[in-house]
Amino acid sequence: MSDLENLQGRLAREEATLSGTHDQIEAARRHIESLGQQIEGLKGQIEQTETHITKLETHTTTIEKRMALLREYIELVEAGEEVIEPLAAETAPRPAVEAAEEETVDLDFVQQTAKPDAGMEEPKGPVSFETLDEELFTHEILPRTSTFGEELLLVLAHHRKGVAPKDVTKVFRRLDYAPKASPTAKNVSSQVETDHHFFETAAGGKIALTREGREEAQQLLQRLQ
Repeated sequence: MSDLENLQGRLAREEATLSGTHDQIEAARRHIESLGQQIEGLKGQIEQTETHITKLETHTTTIEKRMALLREYIELVEAGEEVIEPLAAETAPRPAVEAAEEETVDLDFVQQTAKPDAGMEEPKGPVSFETLDEELFTHEILPRTSTFGEELLLVLAHHRKGVAPKDVTKVFRRLDYAPKASPTAKNVSSQVETDHHFFETAAGGKIALTREGREEAQQLLQRLQ
């Protein structure tokens, strides 16, 4: 009788151990599921943070370009280049205002902010310099160029009239765009001599585009849009 009771007691203990083990297995599985959910959440946070970093890098590039442009203007003034508008009236407030706007830009990791507004339609048909939006031209088209020559070609086509070499820097400045080379009179004249089939010297020493230059500028605009 004592042997039977002993065996039954041992069986009961094994059953309790087995039940406890099953409970631990279920708890471990629930923990794995919880960890999986946390991993998915972390992946989402990583993607959102990467998007945030990209936005900040874009802002950094824009600021660096503006700083480079301002340094160019300072060098021109120090070198005695004529400047029509006072630098304090045009260049100083604008970057300051834009910087203030950037500080209030919603950078809450929303990926859709980089996409066009739902209510906006893409432009239809080929873009021409007559209908080209200046903001699109400055922030989308010009940064896609490869050389200073391409930038000068597009800017003169956009300006649509002759410009003295020493005044080309003012055209770039009004666009608030820093070209790949300093737009000094010397560099502009050198570029005109290099691409003489695209550029010509007009009355008063101003430079303008030849017919081939206008055609090339339009083709370049189509390729870069």
